[in-house]
Amino acid sequence: MSENSGQFGANDFSAKIKYLCKKFPKREAGSDSERAASDLIAEKLSSCAEVTKEDFAVFPSAHMSWTIISTTAIILAYAAYFFSTLVAATLLVVACAVYVGEYMLCKRLLDPLFKKAMSQNVTAVRRSSEEARRRLYFVAHVDATREWRIKRRFGGVMFIIQRVSNVVGVVYLTAITVARWALVGGVGAGIAEGVMLWMGVAGSIFLFTFFATYFFIDPKNVVDGANDGLSGVAVATTVLRAMEEKGIRLKDTDVGVILTGGSSCGLRGAKAWCDAHAHETDGDNTMFVALNCLREANAINIDTVEMNWIVKNDKDAIDSARKAAEAAGVKCSAKRIPFGSTTDAAAFTQAGLKSVSITAMDRNLPDYYRTRYDSYDNLSEECMENCFRLLLGIVEQYSGEEVLSRFDFAEAEPLDPEIPATRKDELPSEEQAEQ
Repeated sequence: MSENSGQFGANDFSAKIKYLCKKFPKREAGSDSERAASDLIAEKLSSCAEVTKEDFAVFPSAHMSWTIISTTAIILAYAAYFFSTLVAATLLVVACAVYVGEYMLCKRLLDPLFKKAMSQNVTAVRRSSEEARRRLYFVAHVDATREWRIKRRFGGVMFIIQRVSNVVGVVYLTAITVARWALVGGVGAGIAEGVMLWMGVAGSIFLFTFFATYFFIDPKNVVDGANDGLSGVAVATTVLRAMEEKGIRLKDTDVGVILTGGSSCGLRGAKAWCDAHAHETDGDNTMFVALNCLREANAINIDTVEMNWIVKNDKDAIDSARKAAEAAGVKCSAKRIPFGSTTDAAAFTQAGLKSVSITAMDRNLPDYYRTRYDSYDNLSEECMENCFRLLLGIVEQYSGEEVLSRFDFAEAEPLDPEIPATRKDELPSEEQAEQ
């Protein structure tokens, strides 16, 4: 085994993730733990890149507030149906506007209604040796989400059934509300009777799934986010560290990493970065590659469409990533992200920037997705190493410089179970970690 064996191996990725999870648990957006983890990573990157940190306001509870606001509006709309279709219709519009705007489109619609916290983005750039003509950024998020309680307790299938039942229930309630208003006329006032009464009574079968939505989120439990967030962080930051170790500085391409905060509550960090920098970014010669949920080695995917299949990622960025995967010998597909999922790439794409995302997640909503099972003891070393190869391939493809062959992918030596890193000199002291 060569002298450098294992320095950039998958065991090193797992070790970094384990260390961050254990030292910085409950990394909810805007929390002290999220900032401490971000600060530590920024400190480590400062030895191989120019690092800047930028604060931004975040409202952690706003994004998932639809589970309370929309649900309450729907239940009230059901009650109002029997007396006033105007009131019922108004409440249904409110419910759908909150759900679509705040949750599906990740709009900052309800932020002013919730408590503010401060999060931060970290941007680390390894400059080219000559004047930069291109810039390549890998994007990953440090924060973690609150647990999706219904999914954990009842599994992915029942979770999907409950969500679909909610949608069917809203469509049904909307249909009978419109039908009754057409029948009543005017402002839609009047007591429901006859067929319309029994149609309303039949709609009560959806009340159970509506009420269940109140328990969608566990407000007290923030998951580890080992795969949903930190897997991308570990792989992306290792690209810069590896380039430093190997003495690689590209001729005319800057390579950077953007570590966002607040991604799990509506892509807030990515949106804040775009607000600050999109206007000064050369859109034609800059590419962003977002990374998330690098867990399934047989499910590595270049995401073509995301944000509930509304946002189409950049075609040139997709093609570049596909060519890189082929050249690096990494088996992957190129299709839309599973419905209900999204990555920071959506925010960059919406800002008019060339962006694509890479995920590696079972499309059947695995048990670890947004639950406590997304822990450091549930990682895929093979998947992260393959994704690392893919990122190096993207660097090579985008810059036009051969760097992939200069890395040693030999398997790392087994780790001491008490030392959560391959190289002990990279660990902060206990005092630093606690700070």
